[in-house]
Amino acid sequence: MSLLHASQDYQSAMAKPCYKLRTSLLGHSSDVRAIATFADGTIVSTSRDKTARVWKPSGIEKDYETTATLKGHSNFVTSVCIINPSEQNPSGLIITGSHDKTICVYILDQTEPVNVIKSHQDTVCKLRTGIMEGTFLSSSWDMSAKLWNLSDLSKPQLDLLEHTAAVWCVADMASGFIITGGADKLVIVWTCDGSVKHKLTGHTDCVRDISTISSNEFLTCGNDASIRHWDALAGTCLGTYYGHENYIYSILALENGTSIFTCGEDRTLRIWNATELDISQTITLPTQSVWCLALLPNGDVVTGSSDAVIRIFTCDPERYAEPEAIQEFEQMAENLKLNAQLELGGIKINDLPDEKVLLEPGQKDGQTKIVNDKGSVMAYSWSQDKQKWIKIGNVMGASGGSGATSGKQLYNGKEYDYVFSVDIQDGVPPLKLPYNKDDDPWHVAQKFLHDNGLSQLFLEQVANFIVKNSQSTSVMKTDAQYADPFTGGNRYIPQSTGNASTQDPVRPVSSNSSNSSTSSYIPHTKYLKLEQANLVQILEKLKEFNGKQSDSLRVSEDKLESLVKLADQTPKQLTTDTLSILRMLLNWPSEVLFPVLDITRLAVLSKDVNDVLCTDELLQIVKKHLKPNALPSNQMLTFRLLANMFSHERGEKLCINCKDEILTLLSELKSLTNKNNQVAVSTYILNLTVALNKYDDTRGKTQCLNAMFSVLPLLNEPEAMFRTLVALGTLLSTTPNSDDQNGLITAVRQSEVALDILHTMSETTVPTNKLANCSREIIRLII
Repeated sequence: MSLLHASQDYQSAMAKPCYKLRTSLLGHSSDVRAIATFADGTIVSTSRDKTARVWKPSGIEKDYETTATLKGHSNFVTSVCIINPSEQNPSGLIITGSHDKTICVYILDQTEPVNVIKSHQDTVCKLRTGIMEGTFLSSSWDMSAKLWNLSDLSKPQLDLLEHTAAVWCVADMASGFIITGGADKLVIVWTCDGSVKHKLTGHTDCVRDISTISSNEFLTCGNDASIRHWDALAGTCLGTYYGHENYIYSILALENGTSIFTCGEDRTLRIWNATELDISQTITLPTQSVWCLALLPNGDVVTGSSDAVIRIFTCDPERYAEPEAIQEFEQMAENLKLNAQLELGGIKINDLPDEKVLLEPGQKDGQTKIVNDKGSVMAYSWSQDKQKWIKIGNVMGASGGSGATSGKQLYNGKEYDYVFSVDIQDGVPPLKLPYNKDDDPWHVAQKFLHDNGLSQLFLEQVANFIVKNSQSTSVMKTDAQYADPFTGGNRYIPQSTGNASTQDPVRPVSSNSSNSSTSSYIPHTKYLKLEQANLVQILEKLKEFNGKQSDSLRVSEDKLESLVKLADQTPKQLTTDTLSILRMLLNWPSEVLFPVLDITRLAVLSKDVNDVLCTDELLQIVKKHLKPNALPSNQMLTFRLLANMFSHERGEKLCINCKDEILTLLSELKSLTNKNNQVAVSTYILNLTVALNKYDDTRGKTQCLNAMFSVLPLLNEPEAMFRTLVALGTLLSTTPNSDDQNGLITAVRQSEVALDILHTMSETTVPTNKLANCSREIIRLII
């Protein structure tokens, strides 16, 4: 380049005004996670405060005001896209996605959704307006992305299922390609019919956002702090660019290709020169995480951040904020930077070791160390192959940090308020326990025990640890599916009832290799018992609901207390009167029946009760509450009841005799709405499998296998998938007749659903992952 041209470029750059604060919009009470803008300048924002807000110009040139707060979600609102007014949708539409797994569609200026979509099985983390009019795309933690057409929202037009972890972002291109990026570090290019064109590798951490820049080229950004430029048609990477110091959450390119905007965990909004992809301006915000950005039609940039503030930046001097406001904004950003240099997530940075600790070799591959590098906090990971510490990057926040930090942390591609390290045994690396503030601590504790094969005796200790260390003000959150239908109160806290039976009793039967860390769970030969309950709460609910019943269905409180004694699993004197009361209460209305079903599923663990109660009369009640329109809470407790009925001969035979009807009802379920439901269903399937092997019922095994094929796609709870696969492997491995066994194996080979799940689950390299090991065992059985 000549000196003259360089001088002209310099003058041109100097002549272009830089971006400065225009205004700050206050209204949300928690992180602003997504922003979209209409062609008329209307802004829509979503937040962890469970709301979405519509902002319009207030009449004062630089400012905006809230004109609507959208209702409909029960949890964090994580994503948003808009449909501009058109002939098809004259008013324009707002589409929001949430941690409650739903997508809500609103007409602009209306606060109630006109449509609620319940297709995703986990958090909807990205929504994007489609290139084709009347379409939009969604992606989710459930490892899927979907293309929707507003003319028919009953099902997605395309369902994209190829990622092996959360799908964080999705976009489509004028050329017809659809692009997805996920926590598996992959970028996938799809054709318009949903086929995979390319799987692109290069990112070394979660891919967080996508921006198209032409009909065939696009940009991605991610947790590896890099931007990558791709050619969708060729499937090649055209360049990799760095500039951020931490996670990049959002990227957006101007349609004319002159500028690119990014924001992330390093507190910055960065404006890039699109020609050279170098940074032309960095704006530091007085917040920890800058989660999202969008562009207004006039070129102004809108950001949303972890301090609950929406900020608009402009390069038009006519729209700059007053000098005093700009000075205050810059001073706040500088103060936060100084505070962050002194403290990180409650840790004094001056107390951290310096780089000298990196002279000592690590103890194992992947071990991490945090060091104070001249005032900056850096993370390093030990590489066993290279025998040295590899720099991971700058540490900007900490889990459960101070008010100055975001308090968010990623674990397995998902975001959590806390990721605790739990020491179980000396000399063994601590286990990770992820937790969000809105989660049920007891449910999280139970899953932690499941995932790590720990004794049920730890349940209360782990739950109390979560409550104490997360500074929870409540031990339990309200769950709409299991809440008290009259008062909206919380569901039961699962606790042990004297006999501390494990909730995860599927144990290894042998070692299937010389590697002692690889265990075999197939075949399983013992019935599982679901014994966890809180009898005090059950009794309280029985008394409360009893008082609301008609005289014919109401009993005295002393009889209710005798009824609860049926479930305490201690030696008892069985009375005809008590069982008559239980039978009567089983006719209570469905919306208040759940404590009665809870008593029943515990009572049948007693042989005396099992012998008397497991009759056709009970079977009719069971079938009523397994229908697709039954309450999810009642479905879950009924499957628990069926699982426990196998414990003794009378119930076992009843379950065998009615298996045709139960498996038919099970196959008709379109969803298993809750993780507890999934575990209950999978436990019933596993116990039925044990019984079918005991009685060598070949026809029943085929029916059960077909039911598994129906259920497996509905499962996203690891423990439920594990139990169902143990049941599948048990059927295949214990059928004595070789012709019958080959028939079952052939059925599995012909099931695309089963094969996809088995191969996906088997791909993890963690040797102690029981789901992976079980999947590999089944694959060995069928090849």
